[in-house]
Amino acid sequence: MRKLNLSLLILSLALAFSFQSCVEDSCERQVTYTRYTPVYISLEDIHAGQIANETPRELEKPGKIYFYNNYIFINENKEGVHVIDNSNPESPQNITFISIPGNEDIAIRNGILYANSYVDLLSIDISDIQNASIAGRTESVFPPIWEDIQNERVLVEYKEEQVTDILDCETLGLLGTNPYTGGYYDCFNCIFFNNRSFEAVLIDFDSSSPTTGSSNSNSNNGGVAGSMARFSIMSGHLYVVDNANLNIFDLSNAVSPQSVNTINLGWGIETIFPYQDKLFIGSNSGMFIYDNSNPAEPSFLSSFAHARACDPVFVKDNYAYVTLRDGTTCQGFNNQLDLVDITDITAPVLVKSYAMTNPHGLSIRDNTLFICEGESGLKSFDITDPLKIDENLLDHEKDFFAYDAISLAVPNFENTVLVVGKDGFYQFNFDDPANLRLISLIAVK
Repeated sequence: MRKLNLSLLILSLALAFSFQSCVEDSCERQVTYTRYTPVYISLEDIHAGQIANETPRELEKPGKIYFYNNYIFINENKEGVHVIDNSNPESPQNITFISIPGNEDIAIRNGILYANSYVDLLSIDISDIQNASIAGRTESVFPPIWEDIQNERVLVEYKEEQVTDILDCETLGLLGTNPYTGGYYDCFNCIFFNNRSFEAVLIDFDSSSPTTGSSNSNSNNGGVAGSMARFSIMSGHLYVVDNANLNIFDLSNAVSPQSVNTINLGWGIETIFPYQDKLFIGSNSGMFIYDNSNPAEPSFLSSFAHARACDPVFVKDNYAYVTLRDGTTCQGFNNQLDLVDITDITAPVLVKSYAMTNPHGLSIRDNTLFICEGESGLKSFDITDPLKIDENLLDHEKDFFAYDAISLAVPNFENTVLVVGKDGFYQFNFDDPANLRLISLIAVK
């Protein structure tokens, strides 16, 4: 399990100090906090879950992005994927929404879309994109957030709501000064919760005073994923990282993937990037490199440790480009781009770090590096000389949120960079990387 993040520790100390002044059991305080109510689904219902083509939905909370055969697939977290016909990048058409319960990531090969549906792996036939159908299901291959074995159900998500309430000092004392009394759980979002009710709470005190009162990519005929991807297809195998493991599936039978290996990587695993015959795996404490010459049994080559932070990875030639950012569940305090020399693949070396604003996903095409800077938009850099990246900022497109990017150079997409963020889906032309030109936008609802 991950350590409690710094904010929770500070909160605990603040609460302890605040409630030393509570007399006996007769004080209350008004607090505003975010409540995360757990949602459980039975394994039987998950295994029986279906998908459906729906009329196009507007983007609401777009996430991961994937390119395949002139189509853009944009994940709507836990709900499915938007399908954008991008035959004409200047006029993309939102043509359908494929509803996939519990979906977070996808990869595509030869007309089969592989997607998680909570703990199951689905093989979805998209040869007719308007009539997608489940061609196969591999059950219970991904770890749930939490499993209630007795009732044969799993915890699949938390419903979030803002609550303002009057709580007594005893309750707040338990939550604040002794979090281990209630317990905590390491989920995808690092949420602290009370084991007794499985109700997660993150408390943010208002300014009220206490009151007294009563107590109470790739190839393989496949597509291209963004740098935030957890799914990747390579050498006839599907590779999926969860928080702790690399899960490997043989795709010899395309509609019935067979789990052939699981490699434990430790905690905080986030992304996977295939490059040549290597797998580069990003975690919130470093990067792992595996030799994939034997696709069913990747072998560990080396690792590169960095300060605790989220870290998508992109590789080109003899360098790995790693972005680190703060303000996340990774508990990081760094905002930078690390340039790692991988000439000796068994001994990666940090060459240089470049200060950034809040870097998220990244992509490279030829000698142009694109970095998504969150609220600060999209930047392009000339990396002809990787040791002078800070001297070669080419363009900075501001006033939108950039989460992840895919840069393309294929028919109909010559010099096009696809960018997704909480504001929507953007496409920029980079015939001149120093003058990015917005060519289309599908805005969020």
